[in-house]
Amino acid sequence: IFKSMDLPKEYDLIFVGRLESNKGINLFIEAVKQLNVKALIVGDGPLKGSIKLKIEKWKLKIDVYGWAKDSGEIAELLNKSKILVMPSYNEGGPRVVVEAMACGVPVLATPVGIVPDLLKNGLGGEIIAWEAHDIAQKASGLLNDPDKYRKYGHGGLEIAGQFEKRAAIKNYADKLQNLLK
Repeated sequence: IFKSMDLPKEYDLIFVGRLESNKGINLFIEAVKQLNVKALIVGDGPLKGSIKLKIEKWKLKIDVYGWAKDSGEIAELLNKSKILVMPSYNEGGPRVVVEAMACGVPVLATPVGIVPDLLKNGLGGEIIAWEAHDIAQKASGLLNDPDKYRKYGHGGLEIAGQFEKRAAIKNYADKLQNLLK
């Protein structure tokens, strides 16, 4: 489901997640304000009303999409976006980072869950601080550097490939084989 679809890019930045304070949604909105770019928020939650008020008050170019109906729709929205921003304060996975990489979309994410392991080699994206200015600065740098943007897009595809079922099973089997030697 999550793959590069070669769709026209309609949004500079995308946020996918529940609209709660621990997801860093306010950092995302503040970064968009600093950048003055077009963005998309996919999700819903208790902060939806206050988010819409901020967008209106600050005259931001942010579309609030609500929940996507399924994984296919999320994959399509990711493919229509240039960069996924995941500014969470805490996470386990987070799955959306791998999904964006599988779509060839570079990622800017805070160092939560497995994110430091996914982005440690400079492929796929960059680690961001819990500061709107840092998010805006790194997003701007990526949007204005086509070579780096391509590098992260291709690198993310490689990283996400490790999570594909067959690759994951083969990797697990290889590790078991090495234990038996």
